[in-house]
Amino acid sequence: MNSKGQSLVIFVLILPVLFILFALIWEVGNLSVTVNKYENEIKDTIEYGLNHLDDNNLETILTNLLKANIKGNIEIKINNNIITVNVKERYDALFNKLFNHRFDIDLTYNGYLENDKMIISKE
Repeated sequence: MNSKGQSLVIFVLILPVLFILFALIWEVGNLSVTVNKYENEIKDTIEYGLNHLDDNNLETILTNLLKANIKGNIEIKINNNIITVNVKERYDALFNKLFNHRFDIDLTYNGYLENDKMIISKE
């Protein structure tokens, strides 16, 4: 019996599964890189805001800073020298249409000064 073509048939059958697996790994990687970028931008913005609490229109300045670097729905509140930043965005991925599932990024961070030390925490 000739078995030269069996390996090729198995390879062709497994190839789509491998492509889907690699695409899924790619999407999860891109999502985690995007979330990490958003978290770093939010933390940098809060740090800037804590260093400039006396500025006029600080909420507008911080909102413009974030809008220059990231997309999404940005909400910044300053209350009793506590800066709260909330960013929401729908992440567009390859698998959104395929699986009818959306990845949503929803990050909320608080920043305040305590004993001349900056405290930035995820809510």
